[in-house]
Amino acid sequence: MTRRQPLDLMQKWLVPQYWVRQQPQLTRASFCVLMRLLDRQNTKTGRCDPSAVGLAAETGFSERSIRGAFKELEERGVIKRNRVARQSRNQFLIYSVVELEQNRRSAKSKRLTGQRPGLQPAAAPPAMHCRQTLQRTAPETIKETIKKNKGAENTNAMDRALTSDTGHQVSLDIDAGEFERRVVKVFEREGYGYEGLLMLPADELEQVFERLCSGHLSFSEAVGELLGSYRSAQGQF
Repeated sequence: MTRRQPLDLMQKWLVPQYWVRQQPQLTRASFCVLMRLLDRQNTKTGRCDPSAVGLAAETGFSERSIRGAFKELEERGVIKRNRVARQSRNQFLIYSVVELEQNRRSAKSKRLTGQRPGLQPAAAPPAMHCRQTLQRTAPETIKETIKKNKGAENTNAMDRALTSDTGHQVSLDIDAGEFERRVVKVFEREGYGYEGLLMLPADELEQVFERLCSGHLSFSEAVGELLGSYRSAQGQF
């Protein structure tokens, strides 16, 4: 069975840039919900199943507006919703820009041949088996909760060590997903959130990540450059 990989940092950055340029533009509620879904996607499993109530509390929109945003995002082809059971949460698949272009070309081809266009093209291998990767939402056991809390404590300790000023460069062998997770934690700690990271230029993120992997930057220096770039762009000194 082919499993669809979660969107990496670059793919997540490109998705909102793509939809900002589309006409008609997404409503403000739909765009905010899209940003929160990108933030909530698990970087390892791709799972994304926040509740409408939780998103309403996070964004300040009403629950009715959130559900309306779900509908608009699905109708525009931004996401795909699936519910594995009547009492389970919606699980969301967010299309990458590559998949969106494949969807568009497939819809155009179907219109030319007189077929009804859809949102699931035959020429999009990454999204073909997305339904099989969606998992039933299950309550956590006590052991799972304890394990998760211990993991969070270990991660916080590691992040504090990585972001401390050690006075020398450290080369890290991490992938883009792990780099994203650690940088997002720093941006959230500084009060900028995940949206702040997505506002940085794509080529700058790539260059910083490559310099980190090659040993030319430590993690603290890499995240310092990204924070400095964001603050400079926002006029925060």
